[in-house]
Amino acid sequence: MTRYIAILALFIGLGGCATTTTVDLHAREQKRKLFLAQALLGENRVAAAKGLLSDICAAPGVPGVTDEALFRLALIDLEPGEQKIVTGKAGKNLEKLVRDYPGSSWKAHAMTIKGLIEAYDGAVEEKAELEKSVRSLKSANLSLTKENKELKQDMEKLKDLELDLERKKKR
Repeated sequence: MTRYIAILALFIGLGGCATTTTVDLHAREQKRKLFLAQALLGENRVAAAKGLLSDICAAPGVPGVTDEALFRLALIDLEPGEQKIVTGKAGKNLEKLVRDYPGSSWKAHAMTIKGLIEAYDGAVEEKAELEKSVRSLKSANLSLTKENKELKQDMEKLKDLELDLERKKKR
């Protein structure tokens, strides 16, 4: 019986080591992927880096790795000229970083960029509304210009009629 307890304790102890080793292997693999993604970004191979960063973010989180991957992925999604769809993806990555990694060194940067994204999206919406107003005002201006032209023509006709009427009175 003592022998079985010793064997059971040995298996439990080894099982715990195996779990720790698996976690360590996962963390090392994620760190390796992050390092490779950083190297790819340095070589301007953004698509390949984005794939690696997405893989890191999809796997179970590793503090210090996944939070940085989320931040870098958000930055990649903020390409110039893109609109709300892409900024939304970046914002979700930043929200996940802030929510899931509150002690991350990337949190302050994420919150700053998230605020800038919200301001940008607000400015884009405001710009769209202003453009709509401009189109409406241009249409109204065109209509008023046309109406003004017609009124001038009507006034000229009235002047001509008045002159004709005066000529007829003089005769």
